[in-house]
Amino acid sequence: MAHCTPGVRSSSPPLYVPCVTFAPEQNGLVEQRIGPLIAEHHAQRRLFYGMEILPRSRGKPVCLDFNRFLPILPMFVSMTWLGTNYWDVEPIDQVDSLQLARHLAPRIPVMPHLTAYRLTDERLDQFLDLSFKNMLALRGDLMFSGQRFPHSKSIVERAKNRSGDKISICVGGFPEGYNITEGQAPDLTKHIQFLKEKVSAGVDCIITQVCYRPEVIIQFVKEVRAAGITAPIMIGIMTHQTFHKYTFIEKITSAKLPSLLRQELVQLQTEPEADEHLTRTFFVHHNVHIIKSILEADLNIYGFQFFTLNHFEAVEALLKELHLQNLFSDKEKELQNSNKVLFEK
Repeated sequence: MAHCTPGVRSSSPPLYVPCVTFAPEQNGLVEQRIGPLIAEHHAQRRLFYGMEILPRSRGKPVCLDFNRFLPILPMFVSMTWLGTNYWDVEPIDQVDSLQLARHLAPRIPVMPHLTAYRLTDERLDQFLDLSFKNMLALRGDLMFSGQRFPHSKSIVERAKNRSGDKISICVGGFPEGYNITEGQAPDLTKHIQFLKEKVSAGVDCIITQVCYRPEVIIQFVKEVRAAGITAPIMIGIMTHQTFHKYTFIEKITSAKLPSLLRQELVQLQTEPEADEHLTRTFFVHHNVHIIKSILEADLNIYGFQFFTLNHFEAVEALLKELHLQNLFSDKEKELQNSNKVLFEK
């Protein structure tokens, strides 16, 4: 999910000790770049998913247990870049998300985010020198006067010039426009032109950002393809656990549920037994609807990116429902086999 959260500047971040439990299958990677992995799954029409996580939950290092997601492990994990927290952390490898990425990288492909906020050539080169195999290049929500990189395209260009095919780069796609302005229709023509320029600069995949309307996502994908953009597209899925988190994301992205569904969600909060379970179940059912709609639209899309906000119970519930809906039925053996392709025995 493309955003950076305001925070207090700190060049001396709190101690970061990763809290991760790996699944038995995660013994060693065959391929770390997600570009070839996504291309392979698309060629074989195999479903897959990735997960976006925050390096911390409530100020503490996130605890991540991959056994929760078996039998189908995520293809990769991406780590958010908190622009106003990370831009001046020195040395750069002490950034929380990069410490977590370094810990995960031997066992699962990782894709650290990097935003343009106050980014310099030197800082970008320092990031590239860490030799991560993947990157999500983002402009970010916040801009700083006179910053070197006004758009993510220039990040893609410099990264590809320095690292070539050693790195896979993804960018965001915005079905409802970037930072939607209330009451104004997004200029998708301009956005898709920018997207085309980024892909031409060397992008390996596009990940759509928060959108709760499957018909809007489908139309966006069709317009992207009509513009001649052939890069693989993954569909971003927001796995909310609480109404508070939904309204937080609604505020920073302006992406909203359809009005009737939003009213239904608000009504749920007044139920005597209102709790996280009701909200989680609401979003699980809606996300299954989005995923089924995308698959039934026959858009040649097989990948979904779960924006977790570290609500792993919601991810588990969604994966369970996808299995119950038989969306993995004919593909489950292929998906399990794809885990074997990712990880050496």
